[in-house]
Amino acid sequence: MSFTSPIRRRRDGRYAVRLSPQVRALLGSLAEQMIPMIDSDDPATTRLFPPAYIGTHASEAEQQYRELVDGALHSYHHHAVQVLTETVTADSLSADEITGWLSAIGSMRLVIGTRLDVIEGMVDPAPGDPSEPEHAVFNLLGVLQATIIDVLGAELPDDGEPASAR
Repeated sequence: MSFTSPIRRRRDGRYAVRLSPQVRALLGSLAEQMIPMIDSDDPATTRLFPPAYIGTHASEAEQQYRELVDGALHSYHHHAVQVLTETVTADSLSADEITGWLSAIGSMRLVIGTRLDVIEGMVDPAPGDPSEPEHAVFNLLGVLQATIIDVLGAELPDDGEPASAR
């Protein structure tokens, strides 16, 4: 039995996406939930907007940093989630769209991981644990994220430099 990746690069440069309707519905729902969260003060979004400076002595520097980058970070996350929302039912994606998916899925994982207080080496909860469904979603997003990274990484030459950069 062979495994066929649900996402693969086509000869025309687009990316074929074969996901179940349930997975697509889940991605669409999560993306819709992310849109208002990006502009909220929800603690789960903390990792989307990490501090550059930590400590009370650095508050002025942190404020200046926020003034410089917050708008761009909000725009970046909004754009990625919007791309996913608009293309979640598509059977093929452009290079920009697959990159948007990767960013949106990464953002959703960060939010869910923050909510679950995920740490490295953490084991899945026991069956029946109330957080079990959210852990399953977190893991599914991780698989999709890794799949997209593998597909995009396969295009890199062995030396790690894209052919277009030579």
